Amino acid sequence: MEQTQIDPQTQKRLNDPLAKPAGISQEDQSFLDLVVAKVEKGEINLMQPSSLINKKVYDELGPDKQGKVDFDAVNLLTTLRNIYDLWKIYHQPTFQIENLVRQVRLTKERLEEISGDVYVI
Repeated sequence: MEQTQIDPQTQKRLNDPLAKPAGISQEDQSFLDLVVAKVEKGEINLMQPSSLINKKVYDELGPDKQGKVDFDAVNLLTTLRNIYDLWKIYHQPTFQIENLVRQVRLTKERLEEISGDVYVI
């Protein structure tokens, strides 16, 4: 099977979003700063989902909710790892980082409506 080469200028144009975003919101920037700081201080281990969990709140939950929190921590941590990896490369909020940060922040807020302040982010 033959691979087609794409002109670099065409590829660059394809990688740009159709609508130019206004930039990262203050709320998302604060969340990004918090996450990066906690990772760099070692408060969040990007390979250990339990490092995202607020043990005091977690211990008060029933087994069903604890299982849900554990499962969601794995998914959140995967996205946080992607955000941090991109952050190490660009050191500024790119379009992809902005979208991932917003996704994690909103997901975390939705999950905490159910289980309380169970995550350290």
